Amino acid sequence: MILMKFLVIFSAFQIAIAQRYNVCGDAGLKFVYMSAELGWVGIGWAWIRDLGDVRKFKLDLEYESSTEPDPNNLGKLQILNIIPVNHPQNDRLLNMVYEFKPAAQKHKTNVTKIVWDGETICDLNVTKPYVVKIHTDYNFYTKERTFRTEVINRLTPKPTVEPVQLNSSTEDYDDSEVVGCGRVDTRNIYVPLVLEGQTIERGQWPWLVSVYSYSKSKLGFRCGATLISNKLVVTAAHCFFDVYNRKINSDDVLIILGQYNLKRPQDQGSEIVYPESVNIHPTYRKLTKIDSDIAVVVLAERVRFTHYIRPACLWKGPDTKDSIVGKRGYIAGWGRDEHGNFFSELPKQSEIPVVSDETCLRSHEVFVRITSSVTFCAGWRNGTEGPCNGDSGGPFVFKKDGRWTLRGVVSTSLLTDGSNTCNLNEYVVFTDVAQFTDWITSFDTDYIY
Repeated sequence: MILMKFLVIFSAFQIAIAQRYNVCGDAGLKFVYMSAELGWVGIGWAWIRDLGDVRKFKLDLEYESSTEPDPNNLGKLQILNIIPVNHPQNDRLLNMVYEFKPAAQKHKTNVTKIVWDGETICDLNVTKPYVVKIHTDYNFYTKERTFRTEVINRLTPKPTVEPVQLNSSTEDYDDSEVVGCGRVDTRNIYVPLVLEGQTIERGQWPWLVSVYSYSKSKLGFRCGATLISNKLVVTAAHCFFDVYNRKINSDDVLIILGQYNLKRPQDQGSEIVYPESVNIHPTYRKLTKIDSDIAVVVLAERVRFTHYIRPACLWKGPDTKDSIVGKRGYIAGWGRDEHGNFFSELPKQSEIPVVSDETCLRSHEVFVRITSSVTFCAGWRNGTEGPCNGDSGGPFVFKKDGRWTLRGVVSTSLLTDGSNTCNLNEYVVFTDVAQFTDWITSFDTDYIY
């Protein structure tokens, strides 16, 4: 029995440090991505004073829904265990651990209220048309559980079509038909786009996408990527292979659009989406990491553009590498920072110049083996600025005809001697997107550029 109590507490601790997002403030309920099949599951815990003769505990949880809920599928809530624990100040407390399985486990659930035995833990404003209440009882001695759900409130739904105000700053404002690709909504940006290695402002790179994959019971960040339409994401092919050179199942991949803080995968303004397919270029070879290191993720549903989710333009026009040699483009991502952290919490960007193939090849003998006709090299070789570990798959964009346009995908770099970190004293290799535009656009017959 003691071992079982320990395992429950340990499990709650493990969940607390896993990939997750908080709900209802910091109320002790966190959502954890369990697997492609299970999706997101909420695990909660709370400490209350042991009143001695209390046998039955009650838990109420409410969440909001934008669409009318299915009365036969409103989610499940259960108290897993109640563990008496002696407090250092001689107060006997109870640790309650519970589980919440949303009706739609692959999407964010907005929990708005949690009540323990009549004590309100959190109570947020409801903005969606429907509110669902879930109630569960738990008898500590008999282990008997009861459970019921109901739709307890219907707010007045917003009109289907609302007038758009020119000065509106709402995240849901959809102006994709007006701005097209490669445009930033400067109404929410308070610093210029070019920051030269500085942390970027939220919304400055609305096409910057994070790629996650599920492995060994954990969801982990893998790569950066670029949104180029409401259906397609472009990234590096090597992002979808594990350390054993095994291709990652597309069912274990998820994409987060509009993400800013890497520690908050479900932050406001971001959206978790799932791939319909992950397409590796047919000539890519994992062991070399040079030829055709590019992949296209086709999203299961077309996304709606917002202030924080917008596409970059796909390169068109001159596709020779000579047309960009000597020019400076911009890269951004959550890669290794100057303090040695493997990932940066917030994305950073740098301006770096493109060099000729001849310059790249003469700089180091290894580049003969890791460059080709579908790559180009760029960088300062100053040891500080440029993409590093964790930036793989991310965008290299240029301002072209007034729009930010994707020309490169971060592919590979040389390693620093004696470590597995990038060597920014050497050039970085990028996949030349301009050589793959026909292949990329073949995955969306409605794509126009």
